[in-house]
Amino acid sequence: MNIRRIASTLLLCLGSATQLSAQLPARLPVEQPRPTTSSALQGGEITVTLVTFGLGHEVFERFGHNALLFQDARTMQSVAYHWGLFSFEEPGFLVRFLTGDTKYWMGARDGAALIESERRAGRPITLQRLNLTPAQALALRDYVQWNALDDNKYYRYDYYRDNCSTRLRDALDRVIGGAIEKKTSGVVTDLTYRSESLRLTDGDKPVQLGIDIALGRPADVPLTEWQSFFIPMRLRDAIRNVQIVGANGSLVPLVAKEEVVPLPPTPPAVPELASVPGLTLRYAALGFALGALIVLLRILMVSSRGAAWVLAVFGSVWSLLGGVIGVILLLAWLATKHVFWAHNENVLLLSPMALPLVALIPMSLLRGKAERTTRMLAAIVSGMGLIALLLALIPGGEHNGAIVALVLPVHLAFAWALALPRGNATE
Repeated sequence: MNIRRIASTLLLCLGSATQLSAQLPARLPVEQPRPTTSSALQGGEITVTLVTFGLGHEVFERFGHNALLFQDARTMQSVAYHWGLFSFEEPGFLVRFLTGDTKYWMGARDGAALIESERRAGRPITLQRLNLTPAQALALRDYVQWNALDDNKYYRYDYYRDNCSTRLRDALDRVIGGAIEKKTSGVVTDLTYRSESLRLTDGDKPVQLGIDIALGRPADVPLTEWQSFFIPMRLRDAIRNVQIVGANGSLVPLVAKEEVVPLPPTPPAVPELASVPGLTLRYAALGFALGALIVLLRILMVSSRGAAWVLAVFGSVWSLLGGVIGVILLLAWLATKHVFWAHNENVLLLSPMALPLVALIPMSLLRGKAERTTRMLAAIVSGMGLIALLLALIPGGEHNGAIVALVLPVHLAFAWALALPRGNATE
């Protein structure tokens, strides 16, 4: 299994995005164009376009992508600069990904080639020609050329606070005098890093579940509109309403012209939900169904040795899965630089304390051994789940109600099943 496959599996399991989701298109660096001194160019010959790519089919494309396209009428060059670039084949990629010490970069690519490749991949593409003055266009072009140099292009990537879109946002806002930040930094929204992540990954249920489990309390703080621009599509939509000072000193719209690139009929584009899907009822239905199955198996166990075996295997697998995830959550919180994996109350639901039950549940149900220890440990695991429920009900806490609804019914059902006396059929 190569590094790309391992990393993709981790993205699926941990939801980095996320990443998840991490969450951005993989692009290998290309030969960078040499910076040209601003004084040697006529600024009016440079057109700057914000290119926004919608959701893609890969895990790391679920959050969109964007680029700044510079078209020089004098040289006929069309160069797109974008951030958040990485390679699965880079030495140490997997270790850096796991520890949060991510090393990404920005780079350049032929603008037409980039747009055409993403168009053929079925990603929605919006082109917004920016109403920049010649001086602003030159300043922005000079900055990205400087940033693309080998000495400057690498940076520690953060999926939420320092990604492809936030870097582009900052570069653009820098040359227009902070007009975007002034308009949006004081506007508090009802969005959070968690809600945006769940919204954009709804078409990939394993990734969505992984993200919801992996994110801790810091991911539930309401975002300002400025912070929400870690999503390229949010930035695209917001700048439609931004005005800047034009060349003649009057206010002009930042977006001079907007167009959508037509897509081929296949592959079909990945739809972007307008709102966060309701996961609590969906997960609660599954959680209660699993809990009901445990109750049924425990009742049948009185007269069926087979039911006892199924219940024992189910309990062992459930405990192993929860315990291993709990270890991962603790390590992510305490031993990595992943800020939004910290202070994670899901560790109360998916606890390393469940690991001994991997062996204890079969011993108790099938052989009648260590029954008291098994009951006590199952009760502790359930009690921790109840604490997680109480914390989830407190306003302003972690928004992990969906995970509580999925996991807690199973814990309680196992605690009940293990507390009952064994039936004769298990002998």
